Amino acid sequence: MNQSEKLARTWIDCWNRGVPDELPLIDDFQHESPFGKVRGRDNYLTWVKPLAAKNVTELRVIRTVSSGDACAIWFEMRTAQGWVPVCDWVTTKDGMITSIHSFYDASGLTQE
Repeated sequence: MNQSEKLARTWIDCWNRGVPDELPLIDDFQHESPFGKVRGRDNYLTWVKPLAAKNVTELRVIRTVSSGDACAIWFEMRTAQGWVPVCDWVTTKDGMITSIHSFYDASGLTQE
């Protein structure tokens, strides 16, 4: 398992343990999802923690594919509406996550 895969799995593990503040994100972290783009570690955590608390109860890893400083992690996100398949493209550098681009159907989820 290379460093990018370890960090992608850490991403999932931190959410499942309920400790998103322990995510190894650079200060200028970037996240893109069906809900939009967020730049900055603090901005991201301020935005995503309440969103995740309303929508996500568990994450379950299916498979990872990694090369160099990038990893695609396919997982399922348990929501009140059931399981939603997700694929995140995680980029890393020097042992930290620099960006994540999340792909999933957000039609049954709430942003409010």
